Order: sequence, then structure tokens, then C-alpha cells
Amino acid sequence: MKTYDNNVHKNQLNPRRLKKKVVCDLLGISVNHLRKISLADESFPKPLKSGTARQAGVYYDYQEILEWHKKQLELR
Repeated sequence: MKTYDNNVHKNQLNPRRLKKKVVCDLLGISVNHLRKISLADESFPKPLKSGTARQAGVYYDYQEILEWHKKQLELR
């Protein structure tokens, strides 16, 4: 069995797409609060759909969420 050192690969294993629930967990907010932020704040990252169907999954770009959060902390 191959093992990996988490410290060596920590920065390389960041997820690229996050589900809505994961974004809420990272930001410490509810799904309803996320919806309110996305409607009220033009700078909040727009969600990405994984397909053209109405039921296609919705994801957020990990890097965009980090950058938005960083800007919010700077504005405090």
C-alpha cells in the first residue's frame, strides 16, 4: 500500500470545485445565508454548473471563494 506524507502534498491537493454545503461549512454559515450573500454581494463568486440540465450540480471555485473571503477580512 502506497502512503503519502500530507505535509509534502498539502498545497497540491486543494479541491478545485466545492459543493454549496462545503462552502457553507468553510465559511461557517447556513445555506440560506449563502443564498442571501450571493444575491446581495456582487463580488461573491458565481456558481458553476456541471452541465446544461436543470438538475446539474452546482459548484463554487475553491480559489475564488478563498479570494473573496480574504477581501472580506481586509474590509473589516
